[in-house]
Amino acid sequence: MKTLIKDVTVVLSDGYIENGYAVAQDGIITDIGQGIPEGSFDTVIKGDGGYLCPGFVDIHVHGGVGHEFIDSTEAAYDDILRAHHKGGTTTILPTFSSASLETYLDAVKVYGEYKSKEKEKNGIPHLAGIHMEGPYFALSQAGAQTPDIIHPPVPEEYNSILNSTSHILRWSVACELDGALEFGDLLKSRGISVSIGHSDASSDEVEIARSHGYDSVTHLYSSCSIVHRNGPFREGGIVEAAFLDDSLKVEIIADGAHLPKELLKLIYKVKGSDNIALVTDCIRYGGKSYDEGELVYDPIQKHHLTIERNVAVMPDRKCFAGSLATTGHLVRTMVSLAGVSLCEAVKMATLIPARIVGLADTIGSIEIEKNADFVILDRELSVKTVILDGKISVEN
Repeated sequence: MKTLIKDVTVVLSDGYIENGYAVAQDGIITDIGQGIPEGSFDTVIKGDGGYLCPGFVDIHVHGGVGHEFIDSTEAAYDDILRAHHKGGTTTILPTFSSASLETYLDAVKVYGEYKSKEKEKNGIPHLAGIHMEGPYFALSQAGAQTPDIIHPPVPEEYNSILNSTSHILRWSVACELDGALEFGDLLKSRGISVSIGHSDASSDEVEIARSHGYDSVTHLYSSCSIVHRNGPFREGGIVEAAFLDDSLKVEIIADGAHLPKELLKLIYKVKGSDNIALVTDCIRYGGKSYDEGELVYDPIQKHHLTIERNVAVMPDRKCFAGSLATTGHLVRTMVSLAGVSLCEAVKMATLIPARIVGLADTIGSIEIEKNADFVILDRELSVKTVILDGKISVEN
């Protein structure tokens, strides 16, 4: 099937094509340009002057609309995936927070079973693989993770998980823990992206970890060490290491709550759009509307959360517990709050996360021979239409 998408501003990774178009055939981009191309088409999609963006890529997302992926049911997957697809996500990495080995083994099994049914489903993003967020974290940086579950890497445990599935694409680990460097080497040898997360590492420890497969930082500033005193002497943390290492990629939760305007601007100023991935870190209560102060319960982490200013907050109010956003909201926040151009905000929601997990050859930008996954934003940057494999899958 040959599809024409016309009357759009095409958002490229380094600029725009005004009065542009894109052509897709059999799910692959075959042409982009300005004006109207010659030829006949099976389907014509009118963009009504909106922005044609690559489909959003979310590499860190736990759930939404009342479910989390680690609930390990087909119904949970159906509801979560459709909610995030409506928000513009066309490729997703279901993310499992810290849990027992038994829970993990069940979760990766259910992921594989659901993945085998992916082509039968309608209105869901592509499942690219699993992001394991835990359980190998620092107790001092537990955040919303249950302290009783997190611990240093245990070879018998992680080998059981790795041997039970081929779908793990990314793993977040506190790199300073005993055994974490060896674990990083193993993951790298298997082609799995390793991210520094929920960690109290010093800048020196981050530098060492870089040579053991660690290539990114999970939700920068959230559950990350910063400059601190070691006795009377100051030493840098993960944030400073990330700022100093030009090639170290960072995730940020740009929901307008996790990071205030000044930090969004600072991270962008230091790292630039080539090294920042926008992630939702959305939990089970994302994709819904709540009254201010509403109390909800997390059955996995076994504690209550409070909804304040459209973000989930831990009971002691000392930290957040994950966002409620879909990816379209992140793009709008980077433009409106951080003052980033739409082109760069979109790149941070598409090409950079795709690069982190090794998928940039096929997704993440509007280029000939890449997958025909698109999002059309209206002039207010709200998600209007989602196109998957060259076919409309969502119309908002």
